Amino acid sequence: MIVFNTTFHVEEEIHEEFVEYMLQHFIPMSTKSGLLTSPRLSRVFGKEEEAGHSFAMEFQAVDLAALERWNSEESGVVYAPLLEKFREKMAGFSTVMQTIS
Repeated sequence: MIVFNTTFHVEEEIHEEFVEYMLQHFIPMSTKSGLLTSPRLSRVFGKEEEAGHSFAMEFQAVDLAALERWNSEESGVVYAPLLEKFREKMAGFSTVMQTIS
């Protein structure tokens, strides 16, 4: 099983809107084809002096080929509105992992 995780850091004033957008729009768009499954949005706790909030958005894919297909065929449609909506108030990075047990 492949785990696809994107960690986002968002500014304080948009964090509630960001969570709502992720739950109402981002997750349904990401899982529509079935290539990504098992969505899980989590709050990431870090240093209290950091301004803003961090969130981890995690999906599963059956294999790397499925994830690569999602990336090439669907990710642009999913990420473009997110980036447009939150612009400079959000930053993120993605990690791909393989489940061992």
